Amino acid sequence: MAGPAGVSATARHHIANLLHTYVEIADRKDVDAVVDLLGAARVVFPAARSADPGGARELFGRLWTDPAPHRHDVSNLIVEPAGDGLWSARAHYTRWVLRPDPELHTLGEYALLAAEDGWRVRSLTVTRTWTR
Repeated sequence: MAGPAGVSATARHHIANLLHTYVEIADRKDVDAVVDLLGAARVVFPAARSADPGGARELFGRLWTDPAPHRHDVSNLIVEPAGDGLWSARAHYTRWVLRPDPELHTLGEYALLAAEDGWRVRSLTVTRTWTR
């Protein structure tokens, strides 16, 4: 069933699951799980990038070295068809660091491209609008 601008409920569901699975993995700092999810994708952060499982393992291993727990919250998800069985999405995120009291650490955006064949992430770009 297509909704506004041709977005199907199925596509929106799968894209939301991919994005929320990523932030759940990030909150656990689970490098093995993120390599399973994003290892074959092109991943771009402001200061690092990867495009293969080895690169993803290195990137996220470095990114998650701080032992302080953190939590990501995602909002404003927009999903749009990108043609040829691809879907693009963008969303806002906030990252809280718990030291032990919550401190707002980062405000940013996710841009994701996924293929509906197997609902795999093709690319994830993470931007930071503000960082403490």
